[in-house]
Amino acid sequence: KGDMVPFMGVPMGYYVKPIDDQWAVGFGVYAPFGLVTDYENGFAGRYFGSKSEVKIVTLQPTVSYAFNDKVSIGFGPTINRIDGKLESNLSLNPAAPDGSVKIKGDDTAVGYNIGILVQALESTRLGLTYHSKVKYKLDGDTKVNYGLLAALGQNPNQKFDASLDLTTPESVDFSVTHQLNDQWTLYAGSTWTRWSRLKDITVENEGVPAALAARGFGTITEEQNWHDTWAHAIGASYQLNKQWVLRTGLSVDQAPTNNENRSPRIPTGDRTIFSLGAGWSPTDDLTIDVAYSYLHEESVHVNDNNGRQAYSAKYENSANGFGVGATYRF
Repeated sequence: KGDMVPFMGVPMGYYVKPIDDQWAVGFGVYAPFGLVTDYENGFAGRYFGSKSEVKIVTLQPTVSYAFNDKVSIGFGPTINRIDGKLESNLSLNPAAPDGSVKIKGDDTAVGYNIGILVQALESTRLGLTYHSKVKYKLDGDTKVNYGLLAALGQNPNQKFDASLDLTTPESVDFSVTHQLNDQWTLYAGSTWTRWSRLKDITVENEGVPAALAARGFGTITEEQNWHDTWAHAIGASYQLNKQWVLRTGLSVDQAPTNNENRSPRIPTGDRTIFSLGAGWSPTDDLTIDVAYSYLHEESVHVNDNNGRQAYSAKYENSANGFGVGATYRF
């Protein structure tokens, strides 16, 4: 019981400049994926993951073209920077103090997004977006600190060059916006994500002495065997007056993990998210938005065994999210 994800902020920003009635350009900075789990000292599952952190920042220039007042398309390449850290405790002998394994790496890779927007009816708009996969090859190092290595004739502090191949998945978003009347607007959307690309996390270490390679330090593999997922959402907004709009929404999001390979690094289950928000426009050019979301996951089980240690647990996860944004038109 406690917080395994620290409180943190995820910033983002977008700029859009219409060129004429048909062309527009834009630029975005955002985080398409991210992960943090950070457990307390003495955590029972520390041999399977004591800390995991993956941060991705995307820069995206975009151009859009409106064929007419009904159909427009947009395209933008994505420049993606990934930084990752994986940490766990190490124990080859229960009588000896724990050691630690810390892996880190980074890379920059390119992808793209493409979308189409259709004004199907005067009050109904449809959107379809494709986000491409992005293939990374993270380069970094693996650090092993373990006093018991001295008994094997090795330096207890080891450092190896490390590499990790990782592909973040493609996804398809479909959305519908329907303006019911001057006050009410309804929203619905679905997202399919090809998480089945993540079969395992395999770190290749170079220059590992034979005595350590025989104990699994040459190649470190954690099976994942994720599956494709669907997420669905509905929402509504109510225009209270010229200055204020109120919003609410509900979404359900499948977890890509499975019961056999789920680990303490990503002990997630299917989630339900309820959100409330409001937008305030003190002037015609400025809107300030705030939002609150409550996320609840179904209870899931983690059962890990590496041949030396075993860990079994039931997770019941929930989270609170807070958002604030500002839009300025000039």
